Amino acid sequence: MSKAGRTAGLIGAAVGVLAAGAAAGVAVERTVIGRRSGQRAQLEAEPFGSLRGTPHVFTADDGVELYVEVDELKRSRRPVPPKKRFARKLPLPPEDLTVIFLHGYGLNMDSWHFERRDLAGIGTMVFYDQRSHGRSGRSAKENISIDQLGQDLYGIFEKFAPSGPVILIGHSMGGMSIMALADQHPELFGDRIIGVGLCSTSAGHLDEVPIILPGLPGRWLRQLALPTVSALARVPDAVERGRKAGTDISYLLTRRYSFGSEVPPAFTEFVNEMIAATPISVIADFYPIFALHEKYDSLEPLQKVECVVIGGDKDALTPFEHAEEIVRRVPGAELVEVKNCGHLGLIEHHREFTAALLGMIERAEQSLG
Repeated sequence: MSKAGRTAGLIGAAVGVLAAGAAAGVAVERTVIGRRSGQRAQLEAEPFGSLRGTPHVFTADDGVELYVEVDELKRSRRPVPPKKRFARKLPLPPEDLTVIFLHGYGLNMDSWHFERRDLAGIGTMVFYDQRSHGRSGRSAKENISIDQLGQDLYGIFEKFAPSGPVILIGHSMGGMSIMALADQHPELFGDRIIGVGLCSTSAGHLDEVPIILPGLPGRWLRQLALPTVSALARVPDAVERGRKAGTDISYLLTRRYSFGSEVPPAFTEFVNEMIAATPISVIADFYPIFALHEKYDSLEPLQKVECVVIGGDKDALTPFEHAEEIVRRVPGAELVEVKNCGHLGLIEHHREFTAALLGMIERAEQSLG
């Protein structure tokens, strides 16, 4: 491979890994979760991508077709948390409860693999690939924004949860989509929407997050990423060849920026494959919107629902301080800090994330009376 091709592979891999993320003085209570002594990450290879629901295609307001899967509620089953974390018998959920999951930038619905597996039975579960991601259709560049993602979510909400209580769970960009919905339709929160789970996300100031690569100045990648990505997007064929050839570098970068602890190789390979499947042109189209993301004033409606904000103490893309800031603006929300956890805690520490989400869902159900 030429030197230019190798360079494209390195930068393409770095930017691709960053695609998995984005993105005063008030005391905040938090729950800190760490692995118990002797507890090890799951070592066996999971059948990633094998969990499938009933497929649907939803057409967004601008004509983009979004790929959706629905896991219908089976009344005979209630989720059993791994390792029997809860000794008590959990009650059956409301028959009409719908839980909508929103994935992050550069990923797809399969990133919820563990939560989808372990929360099966919590209600009707709706997963969809955000525009230009996964199996969904490509969006026109001018229609790519966090606000548009909020409009997409509203359409999914109306189509797949026309009645009954709803819970929204979003990771990274998915959490930002929920904030956009709160900005656009605050009346839904506390009425139809009874619970929100925000995982490894931010309400703003992502342009100030230092991204450090070995041997490079602290803000190098943030400062150069936008023009670099734009340039790479103009030669997509060369970049994609470089990304495929640069698997070792891509693997190491994925491991560094996605996780905060040692994880099974299958976890890294799974994430690496999702990121590599996202075209560089999609990465380039979406990357600028995160510097513009600012939804602090849109968080107020979340005070009307059960809300949990979960983050990792080693998240380099949406640092835990961003989770703390969200909770400062959403009094009453639960703040959960997961130790030795990177940006993709929903995979790395899936048991802890599932437990926190399940606790929020239970509390939201109890609020129904």
